[in-house]
Amino acid sequence: MECPYCTGPVEFLSSKQFYGKDYGTNVYVCYPCDAYVGTHGKGKTPLGTLANKPLRQLRMTAHSIFDPLWKGKFRKMGRNGAYRLMQKLMDLPPQKAHIAMFDEDQCRLLISKVKEYRGLQ
Repeated sequence: MECPYCTGPVEFLSSKQFYGKDYGTNVYVCYPCDAYVGTHGKGKTPLGTLANKPLRQLRMTAHSIFDPLWKGKFRKMGRNGAYRLMQKLMDLPPQKAHIAMFDEDQCRLLISKVKEYRGLQ
């Protein structure tokens, strides 16, 4: 895997090596770009794409706006329904409708569309 920011190689580390604590996962990291992504369990399959700090912050904001649709006190639909809505709002196939795969523009678009859907704008 190469870093999408600098095209350099990324390191593959255990969560213990990266965070100092074993979370039962691994991490791909590019230290010069401060970009990283975790993996599914102890495997090598990434949860999404490498993200630098600005993208990580946008993804967290996107989750904070999107997730109440399916969890928490504002829940309006189940998880599957919320992700079907995301697919429709973003015009994406199911395999691409994951915030962990979004770039900055996609995060901003999702935030805007979900705020509009929720009547927050």
